[in-house]
Amino acid sequence: MSCLFYVIMLSMNKLALKKNTCSYCGESPINHYFAFLESAIFFNLDNHVKKFIKYVPSFVKDFVDLVPEFLFKTLVFVKIAKFSNDIDKANTFRSRIIWEEAKKRDILMEQVIFLGKPLDQYRALLKIKNKSKYYYFESIPIRPEFLDKHISWDDKVVMKQEFKKYKIPVPDYVELSALLLPSLKKLEKIFANIKKPIIVKPRVGSRGRHTVTHINDLLQFRMGITIARKICSQLIVEEHLYGDVCRATVIGDKLMGFYRGSLPQIVGDGQRTIKQLIDQKNKEKIYKYHIRMDDELHDHIKRLGWGIEDVLTLGLNISLSHRRGQLFGGATSEMIDELHPSFIPIFEKAARVMDVSVVGFDAIIPDPTKDASSQSWGIIECNTLPFIDMHYYALEGKPKNIAGAIWDMWN
Repeated sequence: MSCLFYVIMLSMNKLALKKNTCSYCGESPINHYFAFLESAIFFNLDNHVKKFIKYVPSFVKDFVDLVPEFLFKTLVFVKIAKFSNDIDKANTFRSRIIWEEAKKRDILMEQVIFLGKPLDQYRALLKIKNKSKYYYFESIPIRPEFLDKHISWDDKVVMKQEFKKYKIPVPDYVELSALLLPSLKKLEKIFANIKKPIIVKPRVGSRGRHTVTHINDLLQFRMGITIARKICSQLIVEEHLYGDVCRATVIGDKLMGFYRGSLPQIVGDGQRTIKQLIDQKNKEKIYKYHIRMDDELHDHIKRLGWGIEDVLTLGLNISLSHRRGQLFGGATSEMIDELHPSFIPIFEKAARVMDVSVVGFDAIIPDPTKDASSQSWGIIECNTLPFIDMHYYALEGKPKNIAGAIWDMWN
């Protein structure tokens, strides 16, 4: 039924969404109301349901696996959906990379078009148990036996709780309900007991939406809660780690990709204002990859103690966002061959703990080329449907065939 919910929510979300109306959503805006509603209804329910999955008989799981096929075939029958083999309609770059690799292997892959709109839902004709049949999936074809998990790994709190048991590095954190916020006195106590600066962000979700960093005082803390709770009913408050955001992608227990994204930054010359320095930086970049001077940027530099019209001190380097990568004016590189070998067993261990076949770990690391034990770093979240395309489109470096490794798991 989650597949039906996906189709309904996607359609309603697109009808309600006004593009780029919220700077805190970044380049991937979502409808706040539906995001909050989804988290409020399904947050605890999903966690409880997953705990009982391992006790469900296999014949029930096999029946549930047939639901997407029945749903989409029904939608096709009533002529409100169809299957398309046009790869140019791929909903995401991630899906396109998977599709391109499927074509190289002569695997028939088709996309679901619902009410004329391409969805990030697909089917592929695969040979399973010596019999050819269609397998339905969202963007990445993950084998069904790796989907029935009793832990919600995309939940940032749950992930950190589990990883701490196995001594996998994670930042210190506190969970917070946006539905039942504690009193001001309790908020003060939470703030006092965690190392500063701190970060407030939704407990579930991706792409850094409504994440507030560099929080150093109680007023900023309360503002961060206000921003984060707009899209999620549950929040996480965590220690602010310093370094670049890195994505480690593990396929079948093997680290296959390591991407490094740096913050957009400017360096003061003692003469020009921050606004003038940003304007100059934007002129030097490809237009698509520019720094937007929106509310989120103004609030970010304010938490650093600056204003947009202030002259930045000579030689002082400041970040302009918590968002990393080329879309936001930062640098990116695919550097798995340069990664210090001490990190590899840690990420592969984390994937084994999760018992998943495809996962992307986001980690804050000061210098990935140096020994892991020599620096303060941690995994901040994991993605069980990772954007593998970031490894392919980094400004520097050459990726391994991650999409190929995913299809290999079906052999």
